[in-house]
Amino acid sequence: MNETKLNKLSTRYTEILRAHLLKPSATRDYLPAQELGRQAVAIGLETLDLAKIHDEALSRLFPSGSSEDQRSEATTTAAAFFTEAIGPIEQTHPLARKAHADLTQMNAKLVKRTSDLAKSNRELKEGLAQRMAAHNTLKSSEDNSRKLLNEASALQLHLQDLAHQMLASHEDERRKMSLKLQDEIAQTLVAIHLRLVELDKELTLHTAAFKKEIANTQRLVEESVEIINGCAHEFGIVYEN
Repeated sequence: MNETKLNKLSTRYTEILRAHLLKPSATRDYLPAQELGRQAVAIGLETLDLAKIHDEALSRLFPSGSSEDQRSEATTTAAAFFTEAIGPIEQTHPLARKAHADLTQMNAKLVKRTSDLAKSNRELKEGLAQRMAAHNTLKSSEDNSRKLLNEASALQLHLQDLAHQMLASHEDERRKMSLKLQDEIAQTLVAIHLRLVELDKELTLHTAAFKKEIANTQRLVEESVEIINGCAHEFGIVYEN
């Protein structure tokens, strides 16, 4: 609080109150008192601050040597003056309370809005992370499935090539080739079959096309095993799956 402004207001308050008390009761008005109240509001004074200024003014105007009659009459008149002076201060209180309440309400709404936005942002990030993880899982599964399908296709071509070689060779050579067929291919077929079963269990996101491709590949592997067994039996070789 500015002490210079406070001292000036205190001096002015004493002068205006003295002039008010000296006027006949019929000619007294309270506009100067109200103006003093507005000045008090302007420099940030509260009711108790102005009450202190009022008491100091009375002490200056009626020192300890004044008669009781003078003090009693002046105090009653001065009380009315003080009531008018504090009017502008009291008027600011409801407005201040309402402004504070409005500010509190707006702040609560802002906090809730910020919380809602933060929650929405977290949910969005979690959703994006889940979709990205699902996308990566599906992509990895698709890559693995394509790799297995390519291996199965290459194996099928290899089987056809070996079958042609067997048909073109002599019996002894065919028996040797059948053993080679057993050694080279049987393990690969079983490994691919097991990997397809494992992949089908691991996938959490399937597309109908990939499930169909996996099923078809499993069927081709099983048919290839049966063909190998048949060829091996023709040459007197027992093939165990």
